[in-house]
This record gives sequence, structure tokens and C-alpha cells, in this order.
Amino acid sequence: MTIFSKLIGQIAAKLFKKKPMLITPEQLRKVATTLSPARAEEMADLLNKQGAKYGITDKDVFHEFAANVIQESGEFAHKRENMSYSAKRMMQVWPSRFPTLASAQPYAHNPEKLSNLVYGGRMGNTKPGDGWAFRGGGFIGLTGREVYTKYAKYGGYQSVEACAEDVRNSDAVALDSAYWFFCVLKDLENKAQADDFIGIVKSINGGTIGLATRQHYYNLCKKYIV
Repeated sequence: MTIFSKLIGQIAAKLFKKKPMLITPEQLRKVATTLSPARAEEMADLLNKQGAKYGITDKDVFHEFAANVIQESGEFAHKRENMSYSAKRMMQVWPSRFPTLASAQPYAHNPEKLSNLVYGGRMGNTKPGDGWAFRGGGFIGLTGREVYTKYAKYGGYQSVEACAEDVRNSDAVALDSAYWFFCVLKDLENKAQADDFIGIVKSINGGTIGLATRQHYYNLCKKYIV
């Protein structure tokens, strides 16, 4: 082997070096136990590929991301916010908007009408129907025209509406939007490296909604994703 060919081989080895694997399908099923083997393989592949895209190589950072995304998505079961509520549940979720059953009843199990009411006029939603068009989507729940517009620009979409549809219908885009939310929009990698789990949860949903479940997944991630 000549010196030149050896050098070429070394360069090629670096270029095509296998990216570090963040998670295996078997590990994912130990954390998200409802996943079938086929679904776990599919999602583990996406988690690894897109994690590399966003520069996540530290498993300690990945633990925080995975725990929250698995909780937010119901173990990758849904990519769109369920806005079908009973009147009683609406009173619990939005007590100031629905102080009585009578005020909530017209919106009960009417997702579009409810979305336009509770999301209309905020989060960048200014047009009629924006609340429904930009309801929660993706594996981490992008919500509102403003945040969808930012992600659409990042992803090179010409239409924010088309972007929102992809986020709510494509596994790949739903997960990519979650990585973008975590790494780019909220810039949570430093918090993850510092193990500021509570701070990450608050950054994601504005409070500590679902904290016990998130903590459960986080503990499983630390145990099995090593």
C-alpha cells in the first residue's frame, strides 16, 4: 500500500465512520413498553439519525430529550393534540374560560370549535381558524402559528400550513420538530448536561404537567440507555 492510498483510506474511514448510536430498539422497548418490535426499530432508527443531525452524541443529554418526548407523545402513539374534551374536563383544564358546565357544553367534543376558542388570538394566531390549523402537533407538541412559522422557516417550507400538516402526519417530521424544539428553539442541551430535569420540563410546557410520568421515563432512560 502506498502512502497516498493509505492516506485516502484514513480519510475515507473518518468520513464514513459509523455515527454513535444513541439507542437500540431493545433499549427503547424497555423504556416505552407499549411499542412493538417493529415500531421500536423504526423509532430507534429515527432517533439515532436525527439525533446525529442535531449534534446530540451525549447519552446524558439524550436521556432528558427522550424522557420528555416519550411522555409528550404517549410513547410515539400520537402526533396531534387531542382537543376532544368533555364539558367537565374543560372546566378543569381551562377554569377561567369555562367556569360552569353551561359555558363549556357548546364546545364539548367539538375539537375545531374548542381549538379556535382557546388558541385563537394568541401564540401568533390572528386569522379565523388559526387555533385549529396550528393546534398541537409533532412528538413534542408545537402549538401556535408563531412557533410553526419558525420551524417552517428552519425546515425550508414555503407554506407554514403545509409544515403543520407534515408535523402532524409524518413520524420523521414529528420527531425532527421535537429535536428542533429541544435543541434549537429552547436550546436545552446545557440544561440537560447539568441534569436540570425540572427546568427542562418547565421550558417545554410552561409548568410541571405530567412530571411524575416524565420522571418515570427519565429514570428508565438512565437505567437502560447506557
